Amino acid sequence: MFDREDGSHRHSHMIIILLSVLIGIVVATIACNMPQQNINAAEAQQNTTASELETEFTAVAEQVLPTVVRINVRTPVRRPEQQEMPERFRDFFRQFPWFDGPENGEEMPPMPPPEREGIGSGWIYSSDGYIVTNAHVIQEAETVQVVLQDRPGQPQEVNATVVGRDPRSDLAVLKVDVDRELPYLTLGDSEALRVASWVMAVGAPLRLEQTVTVGVVSAKGRIIEPDPRMPFRLGNIIQTDASINPGNSGGPLVNLRGEVVGVNVAYAAPGPMGNVGIGFAIASSTVEQIVPHLIEGEAIARGWLGVRIEELTENLKEFYGVDYGVRIAGIDEDAPAADSDLQVDDIVIAVDDTSVRETWDLQQAIAGTTPGEVVTLTVVREGEERSIEVRLGTMPARYAGLPEEEPVPEEPDVEEWELGIGVMEVDELTPEVAGQMGIDRETLAMIADTEGVVVERVEPISPAHGRVRPGEVITRVNGNPVADIEQYREQMVAAVENERDFVVLHLTSVIEGELMSRVIDLQLP
Repeated sequence: MFDREDGSHRHSHMIIILLSVLIGIVVATIACNMPQQNINAAEAQQNTTASELETEFTAVAEQVLPTVVRINVRTPVRRPEQQEMPERFRDFFRQFPWFDGPENGEEMPPMPPPEREGIGSGWIYSSDGYIVTNAHVIQEAETVQVVLQDRPGQPQEVNATVVGRDPRSDLAVLKVDVDRELPYLTLGDSEALRVASWVMAVGAPLRLEQTVTVGVVSAKGRIIEPDPRMPFRLGNIIQTDASINPGNSGGPLVNLRGEVVGVNVAYAAPGPMGNVGIGFAIASSTVEQIVPHLIEGEAIARGWLGVRIEELTENLKEFYGVDYGVRIAGIDEDAPAADSDLQVDDIVIAVDDTSVRETWDLQQAIAGTTPGEVVTLTVVREGEERSIEVRLGTMPARYAGLPEEEPVPEEPDVEEWELGIGVMEVDELTPEVAGQMGIDRETLAMIADTEGVVVERVEPISPAHGRVRPGEVITRVNGNPVADIEQYREQMVAAVENERDFVVLHLTSVIEGELMSRVIDLQLP
């Protein structure tokens, strides 16, 4: 009986073991297949996403490329004037086969002025031919030409007119006139950009037209100083790792909808390394503020306070008892701030309701206010806060990066007659003119009471060259006194009419601190 029971138990155990093995095999098979299925599904999803992104990039490039132009700029290079080669030297050099001078009796052909060529990029702002680029691209340009790419395979170079430029924002507008409507780009919202958003830079870097580079927004709100020679910085700048190189300046930075969110302006290149993947673009919000005014030919009017300002170090913040602010380091004469209660050593902590934490904040708050408006500066003076009202002026051209209209000085009455000597009356010899002639103040004071005409210049090829010096005073011509230009002219006319071969000049000059006189004869031509 026990034996029978034992055999039955053995059967049950064998069945349980076999079932366990089968279940284990099934479970193991499922477990092994599940990760592979998940990996395959992930790879399929990743491939779909990459494919979709590639499609977006290519679609944006196809939309943007026809609107991006290359800008060719030619700027004349001024060189010193060269005197014409004397005929006797030309005769000598004509024996050499490499000499390409004129034959006897011919004039030397004028040498064309050398030119400096520059290149940049731009993008079409409107269908009637307005183009946006950087102000520094067309700075000092004599001729500007634009290469249009709106017709596939048919680039067209056309002359462009500079409509307006604003160096303070580094934006400029060009205009081209063609017989068709042009494709153009619309502005996007740069404020809506997020760090790591995809962007695309398009332009002609290193003369490689229609180049597309892709990256992300690396940072926003940067402040850069692209040109140390300029007295201002650029703010609200987008940083990107989309590759930007020389020639990209002025080209668009677009989002994945093909909208312009920035205008490429600079790149970081520490030392000889070249581009290191840090590029900068002017935000489209700045473009939106500036470009319409430039198209209308309007000057960009910015507020002006007329002060010099300094950042505060941590120690200075503690010294002045403030957490932040900007120190007034100087106040310009005749500036709006000079007519207010503002003082040197005041710490500005706010303009109206805007906090001032660094110099850029103060500059932006003032420049962004319409000239003529009154602003309230909150300052800390001797540990106490106080409010100061200032009526702003208009920012002078030099601070906006534009040439100032300098008053044209009155030219002294200079008489030149036969001898290659330019003269003017002694009483017209101002300290400024004397300084240009190399006459010091002591010498000027000594000849100021001398009656005669002062030599202002001597022509290089003339009878007087090497014998008369600028700054000498001609007191007599042929023994006759010449107290002014009229008398000098009369004596020179008389010498010519009397067919004299030469004239005699009495000259007075200062030598070793003393007035000295000498007499010379000059051959009349």
